[in-house]
Amino acid sequence: MSDAWERLFPRLEELRDLASVGSLLSWDQAVMMPPRGGPARAKVISTIDALTHSRLVDPEIGALLEELRGDDSLDELKRAHVRVLAKSYERATKIPEGLVRALSEESGLAYNAWVEARPANDFAAFAPHLEKLLALKKEEADAVGHDGERYDALLDEYEPDMKTTQVEDMFTDLVGGLRPLVEGVLEVAGDKPAFLSAAYEENRQEQFSQTLVRRLGFEMDAGRLDLSPHPFTQTISAGDVRQTTRTEPNTVLNCVYSAIHETGHALYEQGIPEEVLGLPAGNAPSLGIHESQSRMWENQVGRSRAFTDFLLPQLKDVFPQELGRIDPDEFYRGANFPARTLIRVNADELTYNLHLALRFELEVAMVRDELEVAELPDAWREGMQRNLGVVPETDADGVLQDVHWSLGAIGYFPTYTLGTMYAAAFYRKAEEELGDLAPDLRRGDGSRLLGWLRANIHRHGYIYSAGELGERVLGAPLTAAPLLDYLKVKYEEIYGTAL
Repeated sequence: MSDAWERLFPRLEELRDLASVGSLLSWDQAVMMPPRGGPARAKVISTIDALTHSRLVDPEIGALLEELRGDDSLDELKRAHVRVLAKSYERATKIPEGLVRALSEESGLAYNAWVEARPANDFAAFAPHLEKLLALKKEEADAVGHDGERYDALLDEYEPDMKTTQVEDMFTDLVGGLRPLVEGVLEVAGDKPAFLSAAYEENRQEQFSQTLVRRLGFEMDAGRLDLSPHPFTQTISAGDVRQTTRTEPNTVLNCVYSAIHETGHALYEQGIPEEVLGLPAGNAPSLGIHESQSRMWENQVGRSRAFTDFLLPQLKDVFPQELGRIDPDEFYRGANFPARTLIRVNADELTYNLHLALRFELEVAMVRDELEVAELPDAWREGMQRNLGVVPETDADGVLQDVHWSLGAIGYFPTYTLGTMYAAAFYRKAEEELGDLAPDLRRGDGSRLLGWLRANIHRHGYIYSAGELGERVLGAPLTAAPLLDYLKVKYEEIYGTAL
């Protein structure tokens, strides 16, 4: 082995450390920072991002990578580090540092504008920031390069090697199977259970979430759970994985399932070996794979009959007056109640991906210059009517509801649907190999499932691409069939009717 690896590795550690600083600043911005600190924080984060970019595009890194590409003595992990870093290097060298700084600073300003605009129902205050970010993201896509489809270059940042046409085909297959299933279930679902909209004291919601995430396996001596306007998970460094949830006064399950969802992300991060976490191959191979973990814990685990049977007595201990008379059947139906909801993060499993199909449609149209930012609210309302049969009365419940565009995360939304599809397929595979997990979940014990995920997904990091990892686990390429089969069987059992 040449000494190229020994010369490259300290640079990898430096890049990891800079990323850690940026992550901590971003977490603090969302959780702890006072509102007036926004503009200054945006500038600080842009400086860190520009510094990280300049370190990454150093020609010496390019020379070391070129030398290491042909080094047959590297083990599998080192080869993966080289492969992943080379992809990042090639992308970064095409993006001018000034554009990196501008994107970072504008996303910080846009996020702060969104935080104020959503509760104020003021899209006009947010729109100029989104227009600037969209222009910068188009500039980024053109700098990176594409074959006439700008969105490919943006999608690749989150779901490497996937193309826009593949995502369009994915949504065509999935939505085509979902629509008749959704309509069939909604016809027999009946009225929304009253307990879903009762008043639940928010401090007790947060305290319950703290207990629940520990029960699921989240290691609190290596992480935190806090509150933020939009739930998220952020890895700061090895031994420091932070997640958030949010509380709402007139519902409890939104907080509970947000916490379970983010715990799925956090368990993944805590399952990547600490010695490689944050290095090039010490990350998930794609956000779709990462999202598979959060969606699986939230839905296949958290909304299963076995787990809701465990969950109800725990919640009754905290909310005895609100839930004391609710029986397990009613609670299970409530946890899976289907509805034409306005808010994506509160959507049930059936309608969730119809929300995402709309977001994908709109952001592709914006990137293709087929839709102006000023036209977004109307396009959103039209799309919600078409996909879900409901129309938001306010932009706060419509185009302003998600944080992602304020962060410049264009190309991110399809990963939620990919993750949902992977979740159903992975869980089915886990039960094939482990046997029925319901008895475990009825005790609130997810340890066998977590062990399977650690062995088959978490420990690999980015040694394999998303497609390779998926096929290693599943034995076949991903399709919509496992998700559609899972939903059909589940809702037929809930309502006792063929769908």
